[in-house]
This record gives sequence, C-alpha cells and structure tokens, in this order.
Amino acid sequence: MNLIQSSKRCHYAIIVAILVLSAYVHLWNPVGYPDIFFDEGIYMRRAMTVLETGNPQESSFYDHPYFGQIFLAVFLKIADFPHTVEQSLEMSYLVPRILMGVLAIFDTFLIYKIAEKRFSKNVAILAAILFAIMPITWMLRRILLDSILLPLVLSSILLALYSHDSKNKNLLIMGSSVLLGLAIFTKMTAITMIPIVAYIILSSHGTKTLAKWLPPIFLIPSIWPMFALHLGQLDYWFKDVMWQAGRSSGGILPVTAHVFSIDPIMTILGAVSFAYAIIKKDYFMIFWFAPFLIFVTSVGYFQYFHYILLIPVACIAISYMIYDKLQQIKSNVVFRASRIFIIGGFVLFGIVVSSMLINTDMSSAQFDALEYTIQNFDDKNMTLLASPVYTWVLSDVYRMDNVFRDYTGMLYHVPETDHVYVLVDSHYIYDQEGKIELANVHQSIETIKEYTGNINTYDTNQYPYTNLKFTNEGSVIYVNTGAIP
Repeated sequence: MNLIQSSKRCHYAIIVAILVLSAYVHLWNPVGYPDIFFDEGIYMRRAMTVLETGNPQESSFYDHPYFGQIFLAVFLKIADFPHTVEQSLEMSYLVPRILMGVLAIFDTFLIYKIAEKRFSKNVAILAAILFAIMPITWMLRRILLDSILLPLVLSSILLALYSHDSKNKNLLIMGSSVLLGLAIFTKMTAITMIPIVAYIILSSHGTKTLAKWLPPIFLIPSIWPMFALHLGQLDYWFKDVMWQAGRSSGGILPVTAHVFSIDPIMTILGAVSFAYAIIKKDYFMIFWFAPFLIFVTSVGYFQYFHYILLIPVACIAISYMIYDKLQQIKSNVVFRASRIFIIGGFVLFGIVVSSMLINTDMSSAQFDALEYTIQNFDDKNMTLLASPVYTWVLSDVYRMDNVFRDYTGMLYHVPETDHVYVLVDSHYIYDQEGKIELANVHQSIETIKEYTGNINTYDTNQYPYTNLKFTNEGSVIYVNTGAIP
C-alpha cells in the first residue's frame, strides 16, 4: 500500500512539475514577448464594445462569431477594466495575456488527461512536456481566438473520452457537445474538430447517442447568423463569411515553412508522427489532424497561428510514436535510460530555446509610441489613424475623440478634422500597398517621432531568433502629423 501511495505521490509531483514548467513558459514576461499583434487589438476592441454596450456585433462587418469577445469581456469586467489600465499602459495587454497564459497551462493539463485516457501515463507525460515547453507554443501567448477556443476543444474531447465508461455518460456527452459548439461559436475553423469527437462518441456509444450529441454543435454557432438576421444584415453575413474564407494567403506549404522556422523539431516530428499514425491506423489521431489539414488546404486564408489547433495532437502523436518504438526495447535498463534521455533532451532544448525567446522585449517601442500619443495627440483638431493595437486604448480607455477603429477607416470615412495623426508601423506599411489613400497620408505628412524596437539587436536569420520575424510590428514605428493631403 505504501508503494502504491508513493507511486501516486511521485506521479502527482511529475504533473505539478510539468504545469510549473508550462507556467514559466507561458506566463513569464507576457507583454514583452511576443510583440502586440494587429489582431489582438481587434479582439480587445470588440471585447471592450461588449463590455460597454452589451452588443457583440460592433458594425456591419462579419468575420468571426461572438464567443471570443464575450469571453474576454466577462474577464475584463472581473479585472475591472478599463480602470486597471489607468495604473499602467502595459496593463492594457498584461492582464489579458496573463489570461492566455493561464489557458495554456490548463491546455497542458487537458492534453495530459486526454493522452492518459486514450493511451498511457507515459505517453501523457511526454505529450504534456512537449506542449508545456516547446517554442512553437509561444503563439498561445497572444490574445487570439485560436488561444481561446483550444481549451474548449480539448475539454470536449476529454469529456467524450470519459463518457465511455461513466455512469454520467449523458451529462458528459452533452457537456462535450456544448463545449465544441462554443468553440465553433468562437471561430469557424473549430468545425474541423467535429470528426474527432464524433468518432469517439460513435465508437463508444453508437449512432443514437451521436444523434443526441449533434444538435448543440450546430444550434450554438447558429446564434451568429440568426443575430445578423435580427439586425437585418444577413446579406452582409453571407458576403463577409465568403470573403473571409476566400482571402489568399499563399497556401499551406509557405505557412508550414513559417512554422518550421518557428520550431523545426516539432514540425518534422509532427509530420513524421502523423504519417506513423496513418500507418498504425490510429483513427483517434487521424480524425483529429486530417480534417483540419483538408480544410486549410481547401480555403484560401491560412496563417501560421491557425496551426494552434494541431499543436496538441502533434504533441500526443509524437509521444505515442516514441513510446511505441521504445516498447520494442526488451531490456528494462535500456528502456528506462532511453526514456530519461529523450525526455531530458526535450526539456533541455525546450527550456533553453523558449527562455531565449520569452526574455526578449519586442513590444517596448509600441508602448513608447502609445504613451507619446496619449501625451501629444490633439483629439479635438486631429484624426488618429493607427493599428487597433493602439486605437482601443485611446478611444475606450482614455475616451479620446476622432479615433478611427483602425487606419483603414480612412478608406471609407471622411475625417472630421483637417489634420491627421498617424502611427505608421510595419502592418500599416504592408496594408498601404494598393491603397492610395493610406500611401498618400504616409508620404505627405511630417514624421515627428520615430521609435525603434529591440528586434534589430538580434540576427533573425539564426535560430531561435528566426521566431522574431513574426514579432516585427514593434520594429519601427513612425509618428506622423500634418494636414490631410
């Protein structure tokens, strides 16, 4: 009995150690690394709109469902936004990014439980370690819909697995359905997770139970188009959803190359382990990764952070493949030594590389430019054009007038002032191509201030600093003012 209790205590200690590693990787320096991304500003702005008005739809543009901004708004309310930001500008992103870190820690635990239930404790330990420390997971530090929906998807999978031999199977199945429905209500790419959960339900309980499981998955996300219908904007909804899915972004191969530059080990091992799962006919993993890859190959718009949905199954597949091969070793001594060597190698690599990244400061120029703007922007006589990274803080926290939601407002609205105040970053420079109005504003007015970030102090062609190529919105920021050309 003492041996059993000792073994359990040792096992719990391992789980706690993994979660501590995950906390370090995902909570250390949350504002400094990575930079504040364009989309993060959009989601914060929408969350503030929900917080202030209760309306999840901020305009007639429809790109994503509502649960992401509703979830963020509830959290911001608890965190006493916007008063929290008045203590420090960095608090505007520190608080929500801490939330993203906490979700990532929870994801680590969920991955452990999923792998433990489906495979074994050994597979679960390595899978959780990979997710906790490998550099690819820095993407989860950003305030993205993908980061918010991931724990919903993982929880849905876990409940489905536990429903197999539970007395409360109906409750677990309904919970699984509701959670996956909420994930889809966060971002439509979560529909690619329907096959994996459906496979678990079908193989465990049959078609009748599957039929009961399906309705919430479709009813919950249908709130989005039904709300558009309520507003008399269903035609906008159809048009914008088609536009969102059809945007061109280069395809799956260039995006995979980007992911390779972020984490070559996980990219290579992930691809090999997926092939191994196909060879072994492990439908649990096949139904997890294959629908997603088919989906992103079919649609036009695909970015590197969309791979967030595949990181958990990659961790599990890699761990499964490694342990399946280790099982072929007949010597217990060699098996244990190999296991320690492999786990130790991953931990050493992950901690060293992740530490090199998360101890950088990629956002200092962004906060410097924001602070300068708060002090110098004349909101009565100027119109501000900037990335949503900055605009929601200025309009929703500091209550400044004449702030467009982002600089593209110049394309659709005539400013009410004769002068503009423009924050030009790399995203602005990229977006102005083909947009004459933005290019004219940038080129025709005076630069009064320039901020340079710390990215230039690193060789971004040398790994692991190749990761910094995806954190360049705080590299150079120009503050321009002048009469509207």
